[in-house]
Amino acid sequence: MGDRNDAVTANLQRYRAALGLSLAQLAERSGVAKATLYKLERGFTNPTLDTLSAIADSLLVEVEDLIALPTRPPVEIVRAGEGRDISDDESSGQIVATTAISAGTLEIHSQRFHAGSASTSVSHGLGTREHVLVRNGSVVVGPLGYEERIDAGDYASYAADGPHVWRVVSDGPANVWILLAFPRHDVYSQGQR
Repeated sequence: MGDRNDAVTANLQRYRAALGLSLAQLAERSGVAKATLYKLERGFTNPTLDTLSAIADSLLVEVEDLIALPTRPPVEIVRAGEGRDISDDESSGQIVATTAISAGTLEIHSQRFHAGSASTSVSHGLGTREHVLVRNGSVVVGPLGYEERIDAGDYASYAADGPHVWRVVSDGPANVWILLAFPRHDVYSQGQR
């Protein structure tokens, strides 16, 4: 039962952060007391089905989403030189990832992070996924508590709809490509799941 309670705690924090809601705002939207939400997010209490249902409705997710155990690693990594080979007579290379973004938005960033820089982002919006390819240097990235180090040539992908970390761990700057895949906003704004 402990794993399931840990899942509720993590999922509640992630979905609330993704919508940018404070505990007070979620309490107002859901009708669940702020003190109860506080205890749930810290794993101090077990929720009833009615409580989970009210919270899920307010966060635009299903009860199953709130109690779901992680089904895959929070950070997917493809190391330099790995991937599906697409080399031919003119070039050599690999496909490191294929992602469907059906009717969403894709932002592509080329960024240089200064040595020693670090930040924690709250959320890029519900359902957003971040893809990072390190050109040179080394960074630690990933959802808060699940950060992974990636080096030059490595690729990482993770959910960016909750708190996530960026930290340069190389002696010099880190140059990276960042692709942010945003889902269609109308799916979440209209309460569809």
